[in-house]
Amino acid sequence: MDARATTDWLTASATILDCSPTPMIVFTTDLVIIYVNRAHERMTGRARADVLDKPMFEAFAPKPNEDGASAEAAIREAVRHIVAVGRADDLLEQQHDVLNSDGTYEQRFWSMVHWPIKSRDRVIAIVQRSEDVTRTVRTRRTLLAEKDAAERSAGVSFFSYEPVSDAFDRSPAVDQMFGFKADEAGPYAQPFFARVHADDLPVVQREVSLAIAHGPGTPAAFDYRVLVPGENRPRHIRVRAGVELDPADNELKLFGAFVDMTDLEHARRRLEELSQHNADLVVESHHRIKNSLAIASAMVAQQVRASENIDTRAALELAATRIRAISDVHAELYRVPGVETVDAGELVDRFSRSFERTVTSEHDGVEIWISVERVLLPSRFAVSLTLALNEFLTNAVKYGSRRDGACIIDVALQIVGDDAQLRIANQISDSSAVDIRSDGVGSRLVRAFAQQMAGTVIAHSEDGRYEVIFQFPCPQS
Repeated sequence: MDARATTDWLTASATILDCSPTPMIVFTTDLVIIYVNRAHERMTGRARADVLDKPMFEAFAPKPNEDGASAEAAIREAVRHIVAVGRADDLLEQQHDVLNSDGTYEQRFWSMVHWPIKSRDRVIAIVQRSEDVTRTVRTRRTLLAEKDAAERSAGVSFFSYEPVSDAFDRSPAVDQMFGFKADEAGPYAQPFFARVHADDLPVVQREVSLAIAHGPGTPAAFDYRVLVPGENRPRHIRVRAGVELDPADNELKLFGAFVDMTDLEHARRRLEELSQHNADLVVESHHRIKNSLAIASAMVAQQVRASENIDTRAALELAATRIRAISDVHAELYRVPGVETVDAGELVDRFSRSFERTVTSEHDGVEIWISVERVLLPSRFAVSLTLALNEFLTNAVKYGSRRDGACIIDVALQIVGDDAQLRIANQISDSSAVDIRSDGVGSRLVRAFAQQMAGTVIAHSEDGRYEVIFQFPCPQS
């Protein structure tokens, strides 16, 4: 009865099936092929006469000891299910390689739909519609492989998270990032939250809740530490995400990416440690140089007291002031934590006050009026600027005239355009006018300092007032 019913059905349906562009075959419940349409012949390259009345997996034999065997098992199970329940069933992307005429197998993937043919509520045969999805599967696998490679190389892994159900869909790299083996953590986020550092977990939970509460389009950004069992240092994770409505289930979800910042964070901290170490070494070197210069200054001062020659005493005193100037610079560099730049304004102010205290012990009535702006100066120029200032102040005291019993020296540091200008001005007597452009040792030193700083020295006098301008490029506006 089943055979006659099947034959009657095929006779009635053969014309329609042959005209269909969709590949289809009909087989009995024991998997014997009884019909093949033309579209199926074209797709497989197998003629109808070669496969009719043959068991399916004899006509289309799977590749020995390969994944094709899984398709056979899946089809047999689908047939048993269809016979049992009497309803259609489908199989997606089953690998079943095709045997070529040269005896080699070609990798192929198929999606299949099975419909039961019934007679008196009994399944007597099955129609199989097949679609070759090899290109789709290969393209998707290639894209996934490229995505995984990009994630591994960039340390970036993608995820979606639904807070209500705790469902956590993510790239495999996320599990590795949190120290989980494949399939160890399951489909939920709770195991991952359990490894977030206790101090960081409230921040993570708060940021997620706030983002979800504000709805679609809300960004979320936070960093936290992950404690992986067996590791003595935390991993540092950065999350950049946004809230969107998932069209698949109409639920608000957090979509985004994890970035493993561990190596970068460790490198940053190591760099900070090295930088601090170097800064400490530089500061200590300035301290030792300052102490050495203090000893040298004391020795020169002793020679000044022991010398009976006036010219020798003057030369030694001048040398002593230069040593003190250099010592003051290193004292300033020792005091200030930064080692790359110094505030030239503060340096000029401190040195001028120190010079005033020193010089008044030998010259009564010397006053230095100071006005400075903040000017950042590379530390390597600090000594040059201070020694130039020392020369200017020494000349101002040496050649300055008295006004109301005092020798008033104006010292100013200001920014003019793209340059900084150090100005020293005071009254001088006509008979003792000094020209910075002379060939004295101090003048040559000042010009050398200016050249070193890519600057210039300008001096002029008017109405008994002498002014010298030490100008150099300034990086700040």
